[in-house]
Amino acid sequence: MPRDATETKRRLMKAAVDEFATYGLAGARIDRIAETAAANKRSIYMHFGTKEELFDQVVADSMIKLAQSITFDDGGLVGYAADLFERLEQWPHIRRLYLWAGLERDQPVDAEVQQYRKRVAAIEAAQEAGQVRADIPAPELMAMVISLAISWDTATRSLKVLQPENRRETSADHKAAVVSAVTELVRPRTQPG
Repeated sequence: MPRDATETKRRLMKAAVDEFATYGLAGARIDRIAETAAANKRSIYMHFGTKEELFDQVVADSMIKLAQSITFDDGGLVGYAADLFERLEQWPHIRRLYLWAGLERDQPVDAEVQQYRKRVAAIEAAQEAGQVRADIPAPELMAMVISLAISWDTATRSLKVLQPENRRETSADHKAAVVSAVTELVRPRTQPG
């Protein structure tokens, strides 16, 4: 009796998420994914195609999971930044996949584009309503908010060692800093009179 293909695909995806989050696309090995999933390499190609296609699927699924877990009403970038920070604390592998995809893939992932399209439209509406600064294009403002949410985690060790010893590195401290920075970043600008 043949093995359950659904269960094999689930194990392969879990192993691929771990492999790509750890090593990126270039460093990941199909052999390790297959071994971790207790499957053969052929099943990866049969279910997902090439290594690049598997990576794109892992990134797309992870970005959709992240996007669906975060409320984004009316272009509310401050709340979005706080939620994004918390989710990435819970799911650090998604932060790593996001960074690897930015470094190693030149083309957009359609599923991710669709998620961003909705959010950019909400930011544009908030800009038009005067709720969010309008002097920065919505996609760029979104990128800045995301960058702030992951800024401490992506900082080099050389910068992190300069943190004063009396300031404890807690998740709550970093989240508060992100929220404060995003609040100032998105605040509507008054027109010069």
